[in-house]
Amino acid sequence: MDAFRATKQLVDSAVPAVADIAVVEVSDSTLCEHTALSEACDGIGFRRAAFRGVRNPGCAYRIGEACRIPSGTPYRRSLRDMRPRIVSPIPAHARWLAHDPVRAAVMRKNDVHSLMVVPLTANHVVLGLVAFYRRRGSSPFRQADLRAAARLAQQAAQVLDAIRRELQEQGMGRRFQHALLPQPPHLTAIEEVNGHVPENGPPGGWFDVIRLPSARVGLVAGFCSGSGITAAAAMSQQKAQIRAFAVQDIDPGEVLNRSFELPTHEPDAQGPPSAAGHCVYAVYDPVTRRCTAAHTGLARLTVVDADGAQSVTTSTQAPIGSEPCDVAEFDVPPGSLLALSCAGPQEQHQSAPGDQVRADPGVGSHHPAPRTTSAVMLTARTRAATPTNIATWNLPNEPSAVADARARTATQLTSWGLPDLSFTASLVVSELVTNAIRYSTGPIQLRLIRDHALICEVSDTNRAAPHAREPAPSEQSGRGLSIVAHLTQGYGTRYTASGKTVWTELNLCGC
Repeated sequence: MDAFRATKQLVDSAVPAVADIAVVEVSDSTLCEHTALSEACDGIGFRRAAFRGVRNPGCAYRIGEACRIPSGTPYRRSLRDMRPRIVSPIPAHARWLAHDPVRAAVMRKNDVHSLMVVPLTANHVVLGLVAFYRRRGSSPFRQADLRAAARLAQQAAQVLDAIRRELQEQGMGRRFQHALLPQPPHLTAIEEVNGHVPENGPPGGWFDVIRLPSARVGLVAGFCSGSGITAAAAMSQQKAQIRAFAVQDIDPGEVLNRSFELPTHEPDAQGPPSAAGHCVYAVYDPVTRRCTAAHTGLARLTVVDADGAQSVTTSTQAPIGSEPCDVAEFDVPPGSLLALSCAGPQEQHQSAPGDQVRADPGVGSHHPAPRTTSAVMLTARTRAATPTNIATWNLPNEPSAVADARARTATQLTSWGLPDLSFTASLVVSELVTNAIRYSTGPIQLRLIRDHALICEVSDTNRAAPHAREPAPSEQSGRGLSIVAHLTQGYGTRYTASGKTVWTELNLCGC
C-alpha cells in the first residue's frame, strides 16, 4: 500500500500539469519480500500501481493487476538502459504497437499522439516505470517536459527504494528467524508438538523446546519488539539467554528474571533494548506430572485437559525485567494440551490477556485460536512417564544406607533388563548417597528413571551444591564427583523447596 500511495501522488502531480494521462507500473521488488531479496533483474514482474487522466480515458490494466511489458517497446527499452525517452509523434503503424496490443488499443481509443517514458530507478535498480501521454488537442512532449517528469519520477523512486529496502530487511529478518526455529526433539514428556510464528508479521517471534534433565521438558514462546534484522537478532539473543539458563535447571521465574536483566544492546545504542519483549516459559515433569510456568508481558499459558476443560494459568500482564516474574505450579493430567501464546504487536491492543483456547470440533483436538495471526504459538500434549520405568526409595541418613542403595539399584536394573549397567550405576549411586549422608542431616531419597538414558537422582535437605575437587595423592577421599563425572554422560544439581537433587545420566548401552 505504501508503494501505491507514493505512485498515486506522482500521477496526481503530473496530471494535468505535465500530461493528459499518467500511468505507473511498479516492480514486484517493491511489493514482494521474495522478489526484493532476489538479485536477478530478469523475469521480475510488474504491476499497475497508479493511473490518472483527463476526460475519462480508459486504461489497459486495473490497479493492482499484473501487467506485461513486451520486448521491443519503448517501455522495455527504458527499463533495460534506465534512460527516459520521448516518442513523438507516435506512428500509427509503429511496429512496437503490434508487440503491445493491450496498450495500443487504449492509445488509439484516446487519440494519444505523444508518449514519454521514464524509468523509476535508484542505486542502479529498476523499481518501476511511469508513462506519460498527451492526447489530441495537447502539444507534443518536449525536453522541458522530460526534465519535469524526471524530477517527479526521482521523488517517487526514492520512496519506492525505501520500501524495497524495508522489504529486504524484513525478508532477511524472517529468513534468520525461521533458520533459528527448532525441530522439536522426540521426548517422553510431550507429543504432538506444533509451533507457529506469524508468516507476515515482524520477525521477532520465536519458540523453543528444551530437553531438560530427569526426562523433563522446557517449553518457551516469546516475541521481541522491532522489525527486520534488528528483531531477528534480538529474538536470537533472547532465545540463547533463556536456553542457557534453562539447561542449568534454574526455576522458570528465575530464568526469565535473569534473561531480561541482561543488557540486550550496546550502551550507546539509541532507543530501548530490542529484546524487551514478551515471553512465557514452562517446565513439565512427566514423572511428577507437574508443570511450573512463568511469564512476562502479554504472554500466557493455557491448559486444556483431555476432557476439554480449560484453564488459564498465566494470564495477567506481568512485568518485564524490573520486577520478579509471577510463577505458577500446578498438576497436569496426562494427555493435556499445553498452549503457550505470545501476542505480537498487532494483537497486543486487541486481545484480552485472559483469552482462552477453544475446541475445534472439526479437527478432534484442541488448538489455540488467537484473534489474529500475529501471535506466536507453541502447543504440546503431555505424556506421563510409565510407572514401571520409575523406582523410588526413601533412605535413612546413616552409613548403612549406602549398601542398601547399591543393592536396590542392582536388583532394579536386573528387573529392567539392564544388568550390564548394574556395576556402573551402583558405583554412581554409592558416591551420591555417600555425599548426601556426609553433608546433610535429613532424609534421603533415591530415584531411578528409565528413559532415553538411565537417570539416577539422589535428593537431600542440604541446598549446597557438590563441587568436584582434585585431592592430593595421599588423601583417602574427595574423588567421588570425579568418579561420577567419568562414569556418566552428564550430571548436575537441581534445587527444591526442601533442599536439592543431584542427578546423573548413564547411556543405556553402557558405552
